[in-house]
Order: sequence, then C-alpha cells, then structure tokens
Amino acid sequence: MEIDKLDLNEVLKKFKKDLESYKNAKIKCGIIGRSGTGKSSLINAIAGEEVAEVGEIETTMNVNEPIEHGGLLFYDLPGCSTSNFPKENYINEFNIEEFDCVILVTADRFYDDDLFLMQELIRIKKPVYAVRTKMDFAVDRGLKRGINEKETYGKIYNNLSENLKGFRIKGIYLTSSDYPNEYDLSKLLEDIYSSLSNFKKERFIADINITSENILLEKRKIADKIVSRYSALAAANGLNPIPGLDIGVDITLMVKLSKEVQNIYGLNEEQQEYNKQLLDQKSIKLIASKVLQYTARYGGKEAIMILLKKASTTLIAKTASKWIPLVGSIIAAGIGFKMTSWIGNDMIVDAEEIAQETFNSFKKTENN
Repeated sequence: MEIDKLDLNEVLKKFKKDLESYKNAKIKCGIIGRSGTGKSSLINAIAGEEVAEVGEIETTMNVNEPIEHGGLLFYDLPGCSTSNFPKENYINEFNIEEFDCVILVTADRFYDDDLFLMQELIRIKKPVYAVRTKMDFAVDRGLKRGINEKETYGKIYNNLSENLKGFRIKGIYLTSSDYPNEYDLSKLLEDIYSSLSNFKKERFIADINITSENILLEKRKIADKIVSRYSALAAANGLNPIPGLDIGVDITLMVKLSKEVQNIYGLNEEQQEYNKQLLDQKSIKLIASKVLQYTARYGGKEAIMILLKKASTTLIAKTASKWIPLVGSIIAAGIGFKMTSWIGNDMIVDAEEIAQETFNSFKKTENN
C-alpha cells in the first residue's frame, strides 16, 4: 500500500513539474526589418491578436523590451541601416545570441545591410527565416497588369531566391498579414516550431495563431497534455468538496484550465477582437455566439460546479471499481483526476469545434 502511495505521489509531482515547465517556457523571437515592412502586422498575425502597435515609422527606441504574448517574446528590432543602429555592433547591441529564432522582414527585397546581418546571424548559428510581407498588395498589382496570382508568387519567390543565393537560411516565406491563412505564414510557423525543443515547442504551438490544419492538430496534442497535467494537479489538491458528494475537486484550478484551453484555441476576448477585423459579419456573429456559449458553460466556478454535479454520479460509479484495492486519499486522488480530465476533454472538444469553424471561415473569406 505504501508503495502505491509513493508511486502516485511521484506521478503527480512529475505532472506538476511539467505544467510549471510549460508555463515558464519563453521563446525569444527577433523580428528585424526596416520601418514600413509590416513587422508589427506580422507579429499580430503570428499571435492571432493585436499585441503590437501598427505604424509606418520607426518609433520603438527601447527595443530590448519585448512584445509579450503568452510564452512568446517578440523583439521588434529596426534594420541595421540607420545611424542609430550601425551594423557592426548590431548583434551585441540587442543580445541576439540569446534569441531562439530571427525573422528578417522585407516588403520587396533584401539590401546589402540585410545580407550582412543575415551572414552574421548564420555565423553565430541562429535560425534565420526570410519573410517577404504584403503579398496581397503584390498580387493585386499583378492582377491589374494581367498577371495571375500564381505567376506573381513564382516571380517574387524566384527573385528572392536569387537575392539570397548562397545564404544558408531556414527558408523564404511570402506572407500577408491581412490573409494569415494564405501563402506561407503557416509554413513559417511550422518551421520555427520544428526548430524548438521540449517545452518551448509546446508553448510556441499553444500561443500561435491557427493558420493551418496541421497547427490545429498540434494544438490538440498540447491541449490534451495540459488537461492531463491540470487533472494531476487537481488530484493532488482536492480542495473544494462538491455539495452532496464525499469527494473534493479544485474548482479554481478547473476555471484556470478552462482559460488555458480558451487561449490555446484563440477564444479569448482579445483574439476574437482581432478576428473581427478579418472576417465577414455573418461569420463573426456565428462564432461570437458559440464563444459565448463556451464561456457560459466553462467560464466560472458556478458553471464548473454544475458540470461536476452532472458528471459525478456516472463518473464515480465507473471509477470506483478501479480503486477498490486502495483507500482514503488515493481514491480521492483518482476521482479528482478523472473528473477534471473528463470535463477538460469536453472543453477541448467544444473549443476545437469553434476553432475549426473560425479557420474554415477564414478560408471562405480569403477565397471570395
């Protein structure tokens, strides 16, 4: 019996440690480019939220202060072409050696100072991603001249490939912040994700915008892990007894879990406001209605308590047989884990459905 208790405690400790490691993970990403290239818009498109102020002039002088979005730390850095930021001292000036990745941004082509910086970044073994923004404008200009979208994309990509010939970068990505699901933004995000390790990888996929089916699938994997970790923490805590039932579940923890799932799937208020700028009115109303239903079901202690009461009888009956050989706190831990896991899985299913519908609405909007 004592061995069983020890084993259970070790398992719960590991889940708790993993949850803390996930929450503390930070991904430092440098976004480098001249003013007017669309760096701030690119940051917002990656986050799926308006976290960076959009402007056409170089206003940020305190560039060592990152723009934060969950575990993502974006360092919006100027190009090294100005007198304020000479290229010779650029790497050391901004502590770029500490970054997990660097995105070099242009709205047309990369210039000599960009190429110099690119070479320096490659020298210190930093993952470098070359991004060409404002593709929607380029496509529109091409259509006015009788050049179709595919031809415009191919021409720009080939020109940049020639421009960057001989540079060992991670890739070239053509993007549009107004159409985040079009072109190469999803490929950029998936490539950055692949370059990270352990909990940074988890945190990155949890905090980025859903721009592809692959990213949505990866978010499900992370959400499942988060539910398991919170369930283990709930099992270890077991603080709040459910009225009429002889078990305890940490309801405050479950509310936090609900918000975590909302953030992973882009259902919080800030992310919904960002989506309103890009979707049609019909889609906005439909998705807003479903988000409201989600919040009403999972968004507070009273709502969670109702769900626990509904689930308790069936769940305890199913769980009891598995815990017959055990007693006391181990039974409580098992039930606490199961109840949190059960409702957490429902949260994921409902959130994923809304996220899928949002993603499909973006595709429809972009194809019109």
